Amino acid sequence: MTVRSLAPLAGGWKQAFHLATNGSGSYGKGLNLARNGAVAQIHTQPGRISAAVAAKKATHQATIHIPELTATQWDTLAAKLANDPQAVADLVANRIPATIADSGHAGGISLAPPSDGITFSCSCPTGQTHRVCDHSAALGHAVAERLTSTPSLLLGARGMTARALAAHVRDLVDGADPGPLPADANGTVRATQLYSLAAHRPPQTPPALDLDTVNSVTWSDPPIPGPRAHALTQMTTDAAARAGNLLAGATAAPHDELADVVRILASPDGVDHLVAAQHATGIPEATLRAMMIGYRHGGPAGAHATLAATRVTTDALERARETIHASRAVGLATITIDGGSLTDTTAGVQIRPGPDGRWYPFTLWRADEWRPAPGACDDPAEAFRAARRARAARPLRR
Repeated sequence: MTVRSLAPLAGGWKQAFHLATNGSGSYGKGLNLARNGAVAQIHTQPGRISAAVAAKKATHQATIHIPELTATQWDTLAAKLANDPQAVADLVANRIPATIADSGHAGGISLAPPSDGITFSCSCPTGQTHRVCDHSAALGHAVAERLTSTPSLLLGARGMTARALAAHVRDLVDGADPGPLPADANGTVRATQLYSLAAHRPPQTPPALDLDTVNSVTWSDPPIPGPRAHALTQMTTDAAARAGNLLAGATAAPHDELADVVRILASPDGVDHLVAAQHATGIPEATLRAMMIGYRHGGPAGAHATLAATRVTTDALERARETIHASRAVGLATITIDGGSLTDTTAGVQIRPGPDGRWYPFTLWRADEWRPAPGACDDPAEAFRAARRARAARPLRR
């Protein structure tokens, strides 16, 4: 089975939204507003997407109107999803399936509206004439940014909630054989899908159980050289936490061996294993401590970016530097390219490319020692701003 993503949904929205603005100058101005965080929480209801947008010391209420899908179209989409085991597994696990993002796999039904079906309104003078304005354009860009991770945003505006769609699909497949387990290109079945398909099967009567005969489980030390009881408790707690994250779809993946070591170190009791981790990896304790911070901020990619910047081309670094200068995030200082990173030595801030394609912010801790900061982002200018914010909140140590 080919692995599908939610990218086609964001791409379809971007294309329709761009055409709907009809070459207006507000399209570019709205992009700058969205990148600068001017768009507040986005709200959806059938036929409309709205949010408060701040610009020029004033806040306006912007709205984008889109047509709802008909009942027949929802029936067609639900029937297509019901025939996709992976989509069924995702819906049962309260996730939006990637199938819904691609009209080619969704029975020809596209969640992205046609460009001629998109209209705009806003509380500003321009928006009151139902023309696109800077505020509604900013809202459109913010929607595009969030669709890859929050497809329910467009689902609700098209007239359906994720819960209602899942119930509709359940009705179509109730009692049916869930079919083959969905696997990726390597033949691997995700634990979340396996759990969801098992949970979807009709309930069975559990065997009788006499609770009076069940004793509480306690750990005792196994024979040497097995792990001690304390270590068994830690491993069990860690496994339970990882399983919970898998079921919730919140696991940062993939974990390689080094990232897994840092993950354990970043746990509440992980610092107790710092000496063992240093011997096992050959990485100095100070670097491991910094990687623990990087992991807490950005998961496995954040840990690796803390150890070293991911190799990218000189052209990519130059483009990122130009983006930062164009956004005026750097002020009048000079950004240098050093060791695969972009550094403002005067301000004591740096951004590095990570293995996941994002830029990770760092601040100078001591001489030649950089500490990771929160705010990793696809946009190098926004990551640079995050580094400057972290530097302002944490003075340089001598």
